[in-house]
Amino acid sequence: MRKGMLLATLFLIVAVSCAGPAKTPTPTLAPTLPPAPTPTPTPKAGPVRGGTLVVAISANPDGLDPHKTVAAVTFEVAKSLYDTLVESDPQGNIVPGLAEKWEASSDGLRWTFYLRKGVKFHNGREMTSKDVKASFERILNPETKAPRAKDYAVIQSIETPDDYTVIFQLKEPQAAFLSNLAYGWAAIVPVEEKDLRNHPVGTGPFRFVEWVPDSHVKLERFPDYFLKDQPYLDAVIFKIMPDPASKLAALRAGEVDVVDQVPPQEVGKLKDNPEIKLIQAPANGIYIMALNNAREPFNKKEVRQAISYAVDKKGVIEAAQWGQGAPIGSHMPPVTPFYVDLTDKYPYDPEKARQLLAQAGYPEGFEVTLIMPQPYDFHIRNCEVIADYLKKIGIKPKLETYEWGMWLDRVYMGRDYQATCIGHTGRLDPDPFLNRYVSDSKENYMNYNNPRYDEIIRQAAVTSDFQKRKELYAEAQRILAEDAVALYLMAPLWTVGVRKGVEGWQIYPIDIFDLRTVYKTSS
Repeated sequence: MRKGMLLATLFLIVAVSCAGPAKTPTPTLAPTLPPAPTPTPTPKAGPVRGGTLVVAISANPDGLDPHKTVAAVTFEVAKSLYDTLVESDPQGNIVPGLAEKWEASSDGLRWTFYLRKGVKFHNGREMTSKDVKASFERILNPETKAPRAKDYAVIQSIETPDDYTVIFQLKEPQAAFLSNLAYGWAAIVPVEEKDLRNHPVGTGPFRFVEWVPDSHVKLERFPDYFLKDQPYLDAVIFKIMPDPASKLAALRAGEVDVVDQVPPQEVGKLKDNPEIKLIQAPANGIYIMALNNAREPFNKKEVRQAISYAVDKKGVIEAAQWGQGAPIGSHMPPVTPFYVDLTDKYPYDPEKARQLLAQAGYPEGFEVTLIMPQPYDFHIRNCEVIADYLKKIGIKPKLETYEWGMWLDRVYMGRDYQATCIGHTGRLDPDPFLNRYVSDSKENYMNYNNPRYDEIIRQAAVTSDFQKRKELYAEAQRILAEDAVALYLMAPLWTVGVRKGVEGWQIYPIDIFDLRTVYKTSS
């Protein structure tokens, strides 16, 4: 995820191209005339201060405590409330955050961070190294039940020699350590605050005003933010709007300024609207149909492979996503330098799928319950189209919809399911993205168990050589594909819709909305 680990092309904005001005021939002047004066260029207007930005998001946050959440939508909000030691820029490069600089020992075991001075929490107190230490100790405390604690389990000790220096001593080298500090779940919080879920307090550019579940989250500009010229907006309102049609109607009517994700079927219609701009990027993430490898019939590899042969991925992309996406063959999006193209491993072959089902003992097929997470209609559509393909080989799907909180509780945390359509966000480093399949990972909700895979991921996590890591992660992807751990569907195209007059919006390779540089040129 540093330049050796994540290329600057990891996230490529594809919506805009700009032609340069045509050259005009220089006129021949009489020798007695002075040269023609050079026109003074019109100064480009800078960001406009003030105003309220209204952003439509798809679901309620699952709390606003950054150490206790897993939902992507939460970090779309929380990025404005909290800061991290380091940050990702839109290209996936690591840049300073609360730490203005850092250095690592030659063996990769000792990381020293030098904090900015004068950074304040929203409660008015200055942030110091003690808050950084307390934040990571809180993450690692089992009583916190932080879902991402394992990302920081490599920390052996934390030293604070003064108020502005933090030293992490690691148990072993970890290639992803620096990038892991850029995620929202590594936010620095004040040790004295006890109810961050409902009353968040951070150092972020906006401070909390109110959260009305199923309605909105309102934030206001934090006047003491450490970047003195940011943010530009006075306030931000995140409107919780699960229904895609309602979000787009509100965008067209000017009731909201931004829609977090434009459904693929609406992209073509919005392109012709002069009041709306579309910002697009290949998503650093994937859509899959996850299979519970510990539950019949998906505990048999032949059944899982049959599923992969039974579904025409390009057909799903066309029918469910209006062609906006690219097929994948394993758990990796094509935008990363670690990607291996395995899309040809399971060509669409219903007859081969039926043969494998018969070999596995299911010549007549079987019944399966496909769980669809609400309000994510793009996952629901995937499941519906997949179900039609499964029927053709004798599998009888039953579609059930779970509200998002229920999905997180029963499927992701409880592993109580057969199959589900879902997406996974890419990470700045491949290790956190792929180690969910390690047999003892708390994120291994597919219940996959392969000792060779475990060993590969362990080796890659402590390897600093970029080429060696690429080789290891290539093997890991091939193992996942061979074992057909899931039905690996596609990498989607991400589209954000914004009203004319909204400037500075950027798409990032992780699930954040960075509103510090966003401004409105008109109400």
